[in-house]
Amino acid sequence: MSRALLGIKKAYLHSPVDDLESFFWVAVWSVFFNRSDAKGRSDEEEGIRDDLVGGDKDNAMRNLLNLEHHGNDSDITRRFQPTLREWWMKVRHRDEVWSEQVLARKPGGADGAYYLPHFHCFALEGVVGVLEVLEGSWDGELSWESWTGPTPEV
Repeated sequence: MSRALLGIKKAYLHSPVDDLESFFWVAVWSVFFNRSDAKGRSDEEEGIRDDLVGGDKDNAMRNLLNLEHHGNDSDITRRFQPTLREWWMKVRHRDEVWSEQVLARKPGGADGAYYLPHFHCFALEGVVGVLEVLEGSWDGELSWESWTGPTPEV
């Protein structure tokens, strides 16, 4: 779930950014809890896993964004970190734009007729953003060939 949905304490308008962020967290979880990586995990990676399990997504993201590779981290983390970093920046940007262009400009008494076209537009733009990130990574670290051949040096 998105961080906003996890922290709901009052009425909250679910946005497409919540869905995009939820999808992002599934990808992060898949990377950090992948069992097929025979190399094991560094202490930093274990800390990120602990933060994810404990629900501290803010700290997990800080550590993921600042994770430096020292040779003892897993291949999957090393390969996916740049993609996850770029993806996270896209999600955060969509959230800022949603706040500025939709929430801040909503007319008094706005209902679903106001939100629905914005919701669809932001959802589709968010999906395009994710696909752009993945497409940009697919020929490099995430390519099939990079997983079946020798591991490229960083």
